[in-house]
Amino acid sequence: MQSAKYFNYSVKVLGTGLDWKGGDVTNSIGGGQKVRLLKEALENLSDQKDLIVLFTDSYDVIFSGGPEEIILSKFQQSKHKVVFAAEALVWPDKRLADKYPVVRSGKRFLNSGGFIGYVQSIQQIVQQWTLQDNDDDQLFYTKIYLDALQREHINITLDHKSQIFQNLNGAVDEVAVYFDGPRARAQNTQYDTFPILIHGNGPTKVQLNYFGNYVPDLWTPEISCRNCDLNTINLSTIDGYPDITVGIFVEQPTPFLPEFFSRLLALDYPKDKLSVFIHNREVYHEKHIQKFWEKAKGIIKNFKVVGPEEEITQAEARNMGMDICRQDEHCDYYFSIDADVVLTNPKALKLLIEQNRLVY
Repeated sequence: MQSAKYFNYSVKVLGTGLDWKGGDVTNSIGGGQKVRLLKEALENLSDQKDLIVLFTDSYDVIFSGGPEEIILSKFQQSKHKVVFAAEALVWPDKRLADKYPVVRSGKRFLNSGGFIGYVQSIQQIVQQWTLQDNDDDQLFYTKIYLDALQREHINITLDHKSQIFQNLNGAVDEVAVYFDGPRARAQNTQYDTFPILIHGNGPTKVQLNYFGNYVPDLWTPEISCRNCDLNTINLSTIDGYPDITVGIFVEQPTPFLPEFFSRLLALDYPKDKLSVFIHNREVYHEKHIQKFWEKAKGIIKNFKVVGPEEEITQAEARNMGMDICRQDEHCDYYFSIDADVVLTNPKALKLLIEQNRLVY
C-alpha cells in the first residue's frame, strides 16, 4: 500500500474482512477465491468499455512505477486486450508446458499473480469461473490462455520480457536495483526493461524485502533514505521509557563473557525498565552468570536464567525468551542478543527504539 499510494494508484482490496477459503497456496494449489471475488467486483462495470483494470496479488508485491507508465507506455503499446505476467516456471501442472506457444525470447509461462486488461475482456475470462474457492486460479487462467481460439478472440498475451510484471521466482539473478538521480526502481537486466510490479512469488520473499529497501525511490545515493525519519520516536518527549525484555543466549563457550555483561550493565537505559532472560548451555559459564546476577539483581527489574541442566534446545530457548515478553503485559520491546556479540554503543537500545523499526 505504501508503494501504491506513492504512485497514486486507486486501490480496491478484494475480500476485505472475509475469511480466506482459497487453500494453502504457499504449499499447494488453490487461490480460486481470488477469481470469484474479481468476478463479483466486475459485475457492475461492464458498461465502462474503456476502463482498464489491473489485478495483482498484494502482500508480496511492490509497485516500481506509476499507472500512466503502465497504461500509456506499456499496456496500450502491447496491442492486446489482456496481458498476464509471465515466468520461466510452469505451475501448477507441468504437463501443460508443451502446449504453450513457443516464444523466441522471454518467459513462456503464465503467472496469474498480475494481469491488466480492458474490463469487458477480463469479464469474458472470469465469467467462465464455475469452480470452488480452493481450486487453482492459475490453472484456470492457463487453460483459457492455452485455448488458441479464446486466446485470439479475447486477445490475450503474456508479458514475456517483464515490461509490466516481474516475477522473482526463477529470475532473481536477472533483476537489479537501478538508480537514476532521485529515482530507484527495479530493472530486468536480461531484457533491459523496467517492470512496474515486482512480485516476490514463491520462495523469494527475502529478495522482495531487499528491493523494498530501495524501491520505489526509498533510498538512492542522491537523496539517501526518504522514509527513515517517518514514524520515529523521540524518547526525550515521552513520559517514561518503554519496558524491554533482553534475551541473552550463551550457546557455546564464549570468550570475554564478563566483559559482555559489563557492557550490558553500562547501557544508557533505565535499568528498572529492563528484564533479563538468559539461556546458558555451558556449565563453565555458570560462575560468570552468577557474578552478573549479583551485580544486576538490585537494579534489573526481572531476572530469569535457564541453565544447561534443563536441556532445552536453542530454538526452544529463543521461543521462551519471546514468550516471556509476550506474556508480560508491561513488556513493550524484546531485544535478543547472542553472548558473542560486542555492544560498543551504550545508546544502542535508545537508538533502536527511536527508529521504531522491526530489526533482524
